[in-house]
Amino acid sequence: MTLSMTLGEQLKKLRAEKALSQPELAELAGIEQSYLSKLENDKSLPSSEVLGKLLRAFSLSVAQLLESLDENYIKNNLLVINDIEKLYQQASTKQLNRQRNFLYIASTFIVLAVTLFYIGYTKQVFNETLYEYRSDGVVLAGEPSDIFWKWRELIDIKDRNEKDEKTRQLKIVMAQRSDVLVKLIPQNKGYYFEEAVAGGRRLFTKAKHDLPIKQPRAINAWLQVIGVMLLISGIMGFVLERRLFNLSK
Repeated sequence: MTLSMTLGEQLKKLRAEKALSQPELAELAGIEQSYLSKLENDKSLPSSEVLGKLLRAFSLSVAQLLESLDENYIKNNLLVINDIEKLYQQASTKQLNRQRNFLYIASTFIVLAVTLFYIGYTKQVFNETLYEYRSDGVVLAGEPSDIFWKWRELIDIKDRNEKDEKTRQLKIVMAQRSDVLVKLIPQNKGYYFEEAVAGGRRLFTKAKHDLPIKQPRAINAWLQVIGVMLLISGIMGFVLERRLFNLSK
């Protein structure tokens, strides 16, 4: 089992890397050599002021100084030094924020998952129920809406021969005007409805079978699949959060 390095050992190692003697480092940092000796032999801990002088002498930051030191050693021995305690408080706050953001994202995935799955399952947004309506042609201005059904009733002629001739003529005209248009719409508009069009209006009547048509839409199936995937991702996020952030503590 490898023993972790102490702060004193780290200071001694850094001094050796700089090829400095104790007197030289003490003079460079502006401290007593005897005090530096105590620090290197772990007989004393530096104050924040002294630690700052040593770091300037080594051209290092607090974080760089602590890189080689064991986490538990730092927590158990060095947090009495204000600069190190501040560094750890900042690191702890950052980790807490990262952890909170991780949980927010996982929660968002779960909310989105439930929402998308519900939309796809209920088919309320992308309706799969269609209603069939039929229009026989364009109704001209001044004509009754049901002209294509009851045009014969509009012939008010007493003479039978004249009436037959008029009927024959109108039959040809109405056949020429016939322009059947079928619409499949997601709303049930009742038995009939009208729409304004170029040259007049159209009367749409519901198909005789009066039953809605089911037309599957791929988007509803995809919404359910995406919902399940997001739900799994969100749950895995909560599971991984415990492992990831417990390991980093």
